[in-house]
Amino acid sequence: MRPASGIGGQHQAGDLAELRQLSYLIRNAELNGQRDPASIARRGELQRGIRERSWHAGGFGIVLAPAGLAEVQAALGQSGQSLAAILSRDGQLIACVVRDTSVRLVRLGDAKAAVEAARRLSADLDTLAGRHLASRIDAVVRDSVRHQAAVLAAEIITPLLACIGDGGLVLTPPGTLAGVPWSLLPGLRHRPLTVSPTASVWLAAWRRRTAVPSAGQAGAPLLVAGPDLVHADPEVAEIAKVYPGGQQLTGKDATVDNTLRGLDGAPLAHLAAHGHHDRGNVLFSRLDLADGPLMAYDVQQLATAPGQVVLSSCDVGRTVVRPGEEVLGFSAALLYAGTATVIASVARVADDASVRVMTAYHRTLRAGAQPAEALAQAALDEPLSPFICFGSG
Repeated sequence: MRPASGIGGQHQAGDLAELRQLSYLIRNAELNGQRDPASIARRGELQRGIRERSWHAGGFGIVLAPAGLAEVQAALGQSGQSLAAILSRDGQLIACVVRDTSVRLVRLGDAKAAVEAARRLSADLDTLAGRHLASRIDAVVRDSVRHQAAVLAAEIITPLLACIGDGGLVLTPPGTLAGVPWSLLPGLRHRPLTVSPTASVWLAAWRRRTAVPSAGQAGAPLLVAGPDLVHADPEVAEIAKVYPGGQQLTGKDATVDNTLRGLDGAPLAHLAAHGHHDRGNVLFSRLDLADGPLMAYDVQQLATAPGQVVLSSCDVGRTVVRPGEEVLGFSAALLYAGTATVIASVARVADDASVRVMTAYHRTLRAGAQPAEALAQAALDEPLSPFICFGSG
């Protein structure tokens, strides 16, 4: 079911406007090496009030019916993919592998070992991203990246290889493994890969994506460059060469209102803006824009969700898992709102690597490749790229 709307009435709108302004002031103070305790306290108060009122808000009345096996198999056959639904039971990982003509249960490895390797891999990638480490430390961290990726592959991927074929793969992992940079793992590198919360969510997203022209071919995209990022303007300028006539929002024009208007119903949007993943209040995860943050809450205001959103900033691909295995975060908010495909990073990524991967991605997408295929090709020369295709690839 689509989540209840967190936006309700003038009082809520006023609080959101104040919250945006406070976040802008707090961010500017931090950039100047200062701290604004009063604004930080008021921001927390506003977030609590908005969150509590959202518990009483009405829903959208949209229910996602569980997908039938035959429906999933038919879609997998048409898309040339396999689906592996990974489950954890009594410390053991198990996969239900679905192909167009078969269903198999595959015993995987140890859940605890996989979760620990995923945690360490994420920390290692964050350490490496955009930092100039001493050569010996750099070598140690890179060795750890290779080791943790090998552990994850041994526990999860290697047992699957014999039954998933050579085509694209859809993964529906348990919440504890939702943030794994799967494309780094041996056995998955260079393979078109899509991550989705459930088979039902994947099927709904696949149907939405296939019902409209390819995002790389359908109309002018929205390209947004946020503030305080050296690479954002050059990245948007380079991607704009791929899409003549695309709408560009840079500098003072890259406001929250302008971006939301551009996002509404856009076939494709690329947002190069500094991101913040808020673990305590995931719907306040946000992107910094010229006049303040665009929050996951704001996505719920859109009348029509964008078809595909590319988030080239760090952290906003991260998620938090709530009771019931509900995965929340900025990327999840877009998927719940109806966006079919979200490209986002699940770890920090160096600015220069982001520009290279994103430019290559859009060129390949524009040439007619599907999102997961385009992302796999774009990352060929970036062995530590943590970008993932969510929803439908």
